Amino acid sequence: MARDWRKYLDETDARRRDRLVKIEKIKKQKRSVRGRSVDDWLVDSALHEGDESEAEFSVRLSTLSSSGQRRGRVIEVHKRNIFVAEENEEGRPETELLWLCSVAKRHFQRAHKERNFVVVGDRVLFEPDADVTLDSEGQPKDTNLPRGVIQHAFTRHSRIARRDPLNPEWEHVMLANIDLLVVVASVFHPEVRWGLIDRFLVQAELEGLPAAIVLNKVDLLDNPKLATAEFMERYKKRVAIYKEVGYEVFEICALKPRKTQSEVKRLRESFKGKLIGFAGHSGVGKSSLLNLMKPEFDQIVDENPDIFYKGRHTTTYNSLLQLGIGAYAIDTPGIRSFSVAGFDSITLSQCFPEFRGNKCHYRECTHDHEPQCGIKDAVEEGRISRERYRSFIGLLKGISFREGEGDSSEAEVIADLKARSQVRDEKLKELDNIANETGNEAGNETRDEEQ
Repeated sequence: MARDWRKYLDETDARRRDRLVKIEKIKKQKRSVRGRSVDDWLVDSALHEGDESEAEFSVRLSTLSSSGQRRGRVIEVHKRNIFVAEENEEGRPETELLWLCSVAKRHFQRAHKERNFVVVGDRVLFEPDADVTLDSEGQPKDTNLPRGVIQHAFTRHSRIARRDPLNPEWEHVMLANIDLLVVVASVFHPEVRWGLIDRFLVQAELEGLPAAIVLNKVDLLDNPKLATAEFMERYKKRVAIYKEVGYEVFEICALKPRKTQSEVKRLRESFKGKLIGFAGHSGVGKSSLLNLMKPEFDQIVDENPDIFYKGRHTTTYNSLLQLGIGAYAIDTPGIRSFSVAGFDSITLSQCFPEFRGNKCHYRECTHDHEPQCGIKDAVEEGRISRERYRSFIGLLKGISFREGEGDSSEAEVIADLKARSQVRDEKLKELDNIANETGNEAGNETRDEEQ
């Protein structure tokens, strides 16, 4: 029943304020129900939470399928336009026919702290638009790009994510549902950054995901002006470290594959039957490397070898491609930084395979300053490399680097960054104090005038 607005004017300020508080509380509860409690985005959430058995989930999934919803894999994402390939009975995406989909509007109100809650590689359930006509086999006809609406998604079995550079409280999921992470770096132009490789490897270990390292442009190692004796010593030592830890390392030249033919062949063999996610700096040759795997569409690269060796950004969005070698791959744009979330020492140490099995005197040892530390003893004895230990300490203390400016293995750079950060914090604190004092003085003056 409508309320007489004149009675609202006759209420006291206290009653009016209490009523507004109640109204806001009701609105907040509605938003909470709409955004959090009622969330059917993940179709298999009840299964993973133990509220539903596999048999019950299969029945519900069959019901959704009979109602017209189809399984698909996200191939590309362009803002709210999502290209989806329907999956076959084996769960492989049929990339010959793509659907142009959008997410059902109700899901935009769900609570999430992700920069993009639909990413390339996601497995989804979508249904065709009402105006799409289907043939007797259920395939769309009279259109090359049928439209659909994504209703649900499946829980990701793996993901590679970083802190969103635009909003540190959110996360940016870069790769989803991959079987193998391939970290691509170039020995020069741009020079290999071992700290970035370590951060990607930590993410892979956290997800229980196999990882491999591809070092591109190795023909530049024949140039004595670039590959000095000091650089070659560090480079060979690093390659040996990762191999001893257990990671596969491939040294190739994507521009001249015949020079590293055996490595390219070995790389192709390791890719077969998998969905591979490529990650790395801009200009390291990810797209050139992908073109060696016979993709369904050649990736755009600059054919000028001078441009290739300078390292140029060409890929601008994630894309899932079917490879002629019997695999799938997600090509990603190059990144400048990869900042991971803060980890406690126990979790982080488990992400370094060579750290496992070394027992410390203290159960919650940080492996930084404590005596009788098994990790530090292993470093002193040479069973753990000092380079990887420095990467661990950098990640543990949350020291981040803009890629290209420094490497986390440099102790002097770490000390300099910490000093600059401390000076910055002190200046910000001074400005806050001045602002508070100014605000208090202004408030006192206002009260004096009112009196």
